[in-house]
Amino acid sequence: MDWDGWVLRSGDRVSAWGRLVRTAHGTWLDPPVAVAAALIHPRPVLPPSRAAVVVSGADFSRVDQRYELDGDIEGWATVGGVWTGSELRIDRHSRRQPEPDPRPAWNTPPCPPPAGGWAHGTNPAGNLDFDLGDLSDSGAAVMVVMFRPGAGQAVLVVAAADPEAVEARLRPQLGQRLCVVPSRWTKHEIDAVRGHLRRHWEDWNIYQSAVTASEDGQALVTASLSRVLPEVAAWAATLPAGLLNLTPWLAPARHQVTPGIGACG
Repeated sequence: MDWDGWVLRSGDRVSAWGRLVRTAHGTWLDPPVAVAAALIHPRPVLPPSRAAVVVSGADFSRVDQRYELDGDIEGWATVGGVWTGSELRIDRHSRRQPEPDPRPAWNTPPCPPPAGGWAHGTNPAGNLDFDLGDLSDSGAAVMVVMFRPGAGQAVLVVAAADPEAVEARLRPQLGQRLCVVPSRWTKHEIDAVRGHLRRHWEDWNIYQSAVTASEDGQALVTASLSRVLPEVAAWAATLPAGLLNLTPWLAPARHQVTPGIGACG
């Protein structure tokens, strides 16, 4: 992955959905992160998060969910503009929220189906009943995810660092409802990437991270961050392909598929 091409540099055009907020201290665009709800009424305009960026040219007459109190104002919009290196100069607005990125489709297990096809689940909901024991804690099972190849069908897919241990523990419980594949990574490698992200949580403006499964059942570390900095790109380039997926909120327009947004004016 050429992460250097995702680095946001001065002069790049960018567009993003977020919360515009203006207070006596300035105007910002905040990424779409969860914020704590105020328990008082009328609630104050929430201040920007640490992941917000300074903006100019914001038009609060063209935002969704506009809210104002005591001179402070906020609202949601997809905005476009030019990144100067320190702020986003907005020249386009839209109330239209982009479609969310598609989630992995855990439908087709990475193992060939048994004769007669995949079996159905072990309870009325079509799920599976099983006991992992210490497979996850020991690192023998790196990723465990349930695939659903059809209605009522469920297959437990395990990316295993120790396939023999996983087979011995789970095959007697699940029979043909189990698919074991060699893991591309070890638990130690996953933990090392997550630890590095945690150590740089604030200076890299990371606001969300998790370990999930790819569509072939392998473990994948994900991280959402305000933008890709040069040092982030340099570190990510040292990792094996497929181990880390970065989702920058602000990215150069050449990497974005953006709904139509109208110019200011």
